Amino acid sequence: MAVRVRPFNKREVDLDSQCCIEMAGKMTAIIDPQTGQKKKFYFDYSYWSHDGFAVDASTGMFEKDSPSSIYCSQTNVFDDLGVEVLDNAFEGYHTCLFAYGQTGSGKSYSIFGYEKNIGIIPMACAEIFRRIELAEQDGSETTYSVSISMLEIYNE
Repeated sequence: MAVRVRPFNKREVDLDSQCCIEMAGKMTAIIDPQTGQKKKFYFDYSYWSHDGFAVDASTGMFEKDSPSSIYCSQTNVFDDLGVEVLDNAFEGYHTCLFAYGQTGSGKSYSIFGYEKNIGIIPMACAEIFRRIELAEQDGSETTYSVSISMLEIYNE
């Protein structure tokens, strides 16, 4: 299981919102803004993508703004979560990626991405077709069939 803190959106920036999340390793803490009390949770992955990034001029991708930054890019998330799902799918197994959270929490950012910062699904699709092309170039006679289904329940 993974959790991710996304960058503030324009509305949150305009409201001068304060981040109430801290992350260290696999630990994610929510801080009560009134009392300062922390509630800690532990996950397989805790991804900090709130700040500590800069836009790469050549690619438009968000990347760490310094070597000490804990920023986690779309590529990092894909490498940790998407590649294993993709490997299983490429071996012929049905796979599922489930994103759950409050509306506006950043699920779509991780799954689909935004502008040049594409998410897990576009990265996985590109990689599937890259692998198929490589297999065909190597003379594989395997027949491939690729399908994807998505369901989004919004503002339930």
